[in-house]
Amino acid sequence: MVMSGFRVGLGFDLHKITKRKKILVLGGYKINCGFGLEAVSDGDVLLHAVTDAICGAAGLGDIGDYFRPEAKKSKNINSKKIAAYVLNKISGKYRLVNIDITLVAERPKLFAHKKSIVSALGRVFKEVDINLKVKSKEQTQALGGVDTISCLAVALLSKR
Repeated sequence: MVMSGFRVGLGFDLHKITKRKKILVLGGYKINCGFGLEAVSDGDVLLHAVTDAICGAAGLGDIGDYFRPEAKKSKNINSKKIAAYVLNKISGKYRLVNIDITLVAERPKLFAHKKSIVSALGRVFKEVDINLKVKSKEQTQALGGVDTISCLAVALLSKR
């Protein structure tokens, strides 16, 4: 069965853990755990994956097309601004229906932060169904090893 008017996008991001940044930002939610993520921006691996999923669904490439790593405007940018930029690009054309996210980290343990992360995401992506799953790497080298945090996201858009 063909379902017209819907588009699906997949996003993925991965960043190394660094002690140079003392706050971990996931979905716009700050976790004080003594480390952050290595990145040109604030390193919000979750918002990067979700925003790339939205870009993919809308046929807009990826966030690197708009926020080049070497560009001055990208340095230390709050990832909520990146998400807002992409949401503005799809405004009037598409409506974000839902987001499904899998966040993969060995540390910190994220289960206790799930509701807070989803709440923070709800402030960025208003009136959108959001599902968040958190997984550990079971101390394997999967997806960059134990010293990385990675995220996969799927976004569903409907035409306006």
